[in-house]
Amino acid sequence: MPLLGQHQDAGTTGFSTLKIIYSARANGMGQAMLGRAKNFDGMQFNPASIIRIPNQGVSTTLADHFVGSGGGSVSYLVPKNIYTSYGFFLNYWNSGSIDRTDIGANGEFIELNDTFSAQDIIAGFTIAKFVSPALDAGGSFKLVLDQIDGKSASAALIDIGIFHHTANERIKVGLAARNLGFQLTHYTDNNFSEGIPLTYGAGLGIDVGKNTLLNFDLTKATGENFIGKFGVEQQVHPSLVLRGGFKTNAGDYALGGNLGWSSGISLGLGWVWKKIALDYAVASYGDLGLTNQVSIRYNIE
Repeated sequence: MPLLGQHQDAGTTGFSTLKIIYSARANGMGQAMLGRAKNFDGMQFNPASIIRIPNQGVSTTLADHFVGSGGGSVSYLVPKNIYTSYGFFLNYWNSGSIDRTDIGANGEFIELNDTFSAQDIIAGFTIAKFVSPALDAGGSFKLVLDQIDGKSASAALIDIGIFHHTANERIKVGLAARNLGFQLTHYTDNNFSEGIPLTYGAGLGIDVGKNTLLNFDLTKATGENFIGKFGVEQQVHPSLVLRGGFKTNAGDYALGGNLGWSSGISLGLGWVWKKIALDYAVASYGDLGLTNQVSIRYNIE
């Protein structure tokens, strides 16, 4: 399956918002974060990567999506000691108002002059442990509640990850699998399973120099091709970093319009002032449009 192609089963799973990543830093770098150490956003990617963070942190991310939808995340991370870190997170998403339609006898859409909405909440706990000087491991447990038009479904899931510190201290390797678990409740009485988007991948984090970071990920989610993700972060001032990234699933969003060429490209920046870290990212989904994310973290020392 080509990295730049579209999977024939794209969009066939339920709980699809589990694929959304809430981290402005990550989205500015093409969401390539599986191999990045001491990661305050690690609970969104690789639970093993939260170990060795230098201090406690409270973070929030706000994101807009398409046609009026949006979401975000709130998290709290604690480095208990050099051997253990843990944290809590809450992700949320809302579709906004969606026009209700029906299908006529000839297959045409009929406006019903009514609206409905969809939303979900994901609550989770993460813990990471030191295994050896070369290896860290981590896991997350999360509960998912998905609602649409007055109906709801829920699931209990885990994420697992490992983080390898190679002999070259500039190179780190991360492996993770997300959304392992089962559905608890269903939208309908016949207990039809909507399917959960299992996601797994491997990532490489390279410290090219003191001020330059490169990230490379290869991921796969149910109903998608393998996706290559590439990101770079360049510190241009002690308080300012610039970011860029690219994802290879550009073919999913290049629909023949004027913005198709930009699909998969992302840009971002980060600014630190005293105990506050502020990040912003814009990512192109081709002809579907642009998404924006803003993250704010308060460092507790």
